[in-house]
Amino acid sequence: MAVPARQTPDGTLRYPDLGAEVELGRVPDGIIDELPGLYGSIFSTGPWFRIVDEATPTGACSLSGPRHVLLFAEDGDTVEVLNKAFPMAPVDAARACKALFRALPRARRIHLEVMFPPAELHVPKRVLYSADDMVVELPGSAEGYYASLGKKTRKNVRNFENRLRRAHPDVTTDIVEVGDRARELVDQFLVWHLARAREGGYVSGYVSKPKQAAQTTELVRGGAEAQLTTIGGRLAAIEFLFFVGPDANIYAGSFDAAYRDLDLGFLSTYWALRETARRGARRCHLLWGTDYYKALLGAHPERATRLSVFRSQTARLHSLDEAREVAWRDLRRRGQRDYWGARHAAGRLIRRHWRGKTGGA
Repeated sequence: MAVPARQTPDGTLRYPDLGAEVELGRVPDGIIDELPGLYGSIFSTGPWFRIVDEATPTGACSLSGPRHVLLFAEDGDTVEVLNKAFPMAPVDAARACKALFRALPRARRIHLEVMFPPAELHVPKRVLYSADDMVVELPGSAEGYYASLGKKTRKNVRNFENRLRRAHPDVTTDIVEVGDRARELVDQFLVWHLARAREGGYVSGYVSKPKQAAQTTELVRGGAEAQLTTIGGRLAAIEFLFFVGPDANIYAGSFDAAYRDLDLGFLSTYWALRETARRGARRCHLLWGTDYYKALLGAHPERATRLSVFRSQTARLHSLDEAREVAWRDLRRRGQRDYWGARHAAGRLIRRHWRGKTGGA
């Protein structure tokens, strides 16, 4: 039987058996400010909730031993935990869910993102989707980061840098606060990024989600730094960096395709990683996509999985509409992967054919 909550004079619900406290209808002063130091994730910060999620937290759940802070918003019978891509052990996730269900008796399910295999959370649940954050563990110095790379990658970095500087002796790289340059820098990033997407035959999120460009602009204006690479006095590459608590996040980056043959994109990301190591970041999050080159730079995948956690098996059975939505989304994604896989394979065959016809020119 659940232990009743102890309510403090300010309305905080305390659950001593869970080591948990729940605030309803308010977020205590200063509690959002704890998130960067606890998790190091740009996706678990107040600006992300406000700008990208467009969500206002309606309450907070905090745990002790170890300390966790979860911000949430209520949507009918669903509790949306706003934290994302943040580390939390299964036992602590179970404690938080129990506390929320006790504090919110009308809630039937909780949407929660976890960084561990869902099977380790022993509660009624449903997997909604997952994605891999590519993460580099940093050794504490730029020199240590370079030494941590594979022998072949170190050789490639040296060769790429030498070749770039021979071709363009005036290449420079600087770190600047984004601030008032946000619109200018995001617009330039998008020119390069969208051109590469069209060339690669895929639809960028900045096209499928029209608000994303404005959200990125506001997000980087508020707290990002930009690594700017200049050649001949003109911008050639941009990386947007967020330092969040003990971690760094390379949020977005792109480069002028005119310098593709000089591997400027690879070098730009490498230089940004060196900078985060030089600044003493514990880890650097490279986020999703382009796994191969990120792996060469020392990144490993950490899977984030969004779950529906249910109060009971009965509540799970009463959410079959959600199950159908998940099934249809998975089917569409498989269809898109198959379509683009076939399209790229056909393109490779055509290019090989024409190279043969033209003697490899």
